[in-house]
Amino acid sequence: MQGEKDWEKYEVARKLKSCVDSIRNEYLQDLKSKQMVTRQRAVALYFIDKLALRAGNEKEEGETADTVGCCSLRVEHIILHEQLDANECVVEFDFLGKDSIRYYNKVPVIKKVLHPSKDRSTWTGSFHDHKIRK
Repeated sequence: MQGEKDWEKYEVARKLKSCVDSIRNEYLQDLKSKQMVTRQRAVALYFIDKLALRAGNEKEEGETADTVGCCSLRVEHIILHEQLDANECVVEFDFLGKDSIRYYNKVPVIKKVLHPSKDRSTWTGSFHDHKIRK
């Protein structure tokens, strides 16, 4: 049964191979959107694509260990740096991923990912009220 599920995943990946460039172009354009939800989705896709983060999903409270993926990151899992170790626009991740394995990484990103909105009062979800360190 598990082998069949894995096979199905590989088949989906094989089909996606032909449209990866189009998806990348679309999420890069979406980073400029006036719609906050569109920009947030673009940032999530950027992280999934560039960092190979698992998408993740919401869990029932108390269901299992507090593991997360890209779409369930919370403010306490990231620090945004305008400048860090001679790099501009760095996102620092620290969270438990699949199988409770710690993911810790400092990643330079394009500016549009670090600043998805000039007005941070409209941020929701993962980036709500998040401070950018200088």
